[in-house]
Parts: sequence; C-alpha cells; structure tokens
Amino acid sequence: MIKLLRARNIPAFPPIALLLVSVGSLGFALYAQYVQKILPCVLCLYQRTPFYTVAGLSAVAILLLRFPKCARLMVYLCAIAFAFGTAIAFYHVGVQELWWQGPAMCGGVESGASSVADLKAQLMAQPIIRCDKIDWKLFGITMPTVNLFFSAALTVFCLIAPSRWMKD
Repeated sequence: MIKLLRARNIPAFPPIALLLVSVGSLGFALYAQYVQKILPCVLCLYQRTPFYTVAGLSAVAILLLRFPKCARLMVYLCAIAFAFGTAIAFYHVGVQELWWQGPAMCGGVESGASSVADLKAQLMAQPIIRCDKIDWKLFGITMPTVNLFFSAALTVFCLIAPSRWMKD
C-alpha cells in the first residue's frame, strides 16, 4: 500500500480520496446530528458547505480524468473550498473560545410557515442552538477545532496532490 502511494502517476487517487473524505465527513456530521442528537448551530451548518462542494468537484474530477488539466483544476478548486472551510472553522473556534462575538443569528432554521401563528408556534418549539456553546469535546478538543485542523490539512493536500499524483 505504501509503495502504491509513493508512485508518481496515480491520477485517480486525489479525487477519489477527496470524495471519500468528504462523504465520510458529511456522514459523520449527519450521524452526530440525527443519531447522537447533537444539534448544529448555524456555523456548524456553514462548515459543512465546503465538504458538499468538494464532493461535487471531486466527482467531476473523476469524470474528467481523461483530461488531466481539467481534473487537476478541480482538485485545486477543492483547495479553495477547503481554505474557506478552514476560515469558517477558525471563526467558529474564536466564537466558542469567546475571542470575538458570533453572528446575531445563532440558531433556528428557515420556516415554511403559512401564517404568523404557525411561525410563532414553530419558533417557540425550535431550540436555539448557540454558536458559543460547546456540545461535544474529546480530550478537550471541540468539533470546530477538529474541523479547523482537518480542513487546513485537506487544503494542503489539495495543493500538493495534483503535482504529486496527477502528472500528464
């Protein structure tokens, strides 16, 4: 396996790895939300966006492997998506650590209410999820902190991978 990763020309490796990592990360987030009942705040939901984007871009890169320059471009676009994810995670960590104030809207979802009474009932039943509240820790590390380092590492991977594995 290690010899395989040392090889210089495996053009499918970066996009497949990015697709698997993105789907796995989103799966873990949805597992935490729906099975473990750890409700996400608005910043947590924003942190998922780069993973959705990268899943799509890496799928396109897999389809474009016959066109190496286009496939490499998709991986570089994944780097930009993960860089934005790193910035959002850094902002969320700062909010949790009380380095700065979070957004005004720290909870809730869009309403599909048809009347003011329905909207009021929905808002009263909707729990407010605060962005500065820490719901999960492992060895003192919160989910946004894990995402910060994970997104930063994936950004570096996306910048290095095309020149390492996706040669013409």
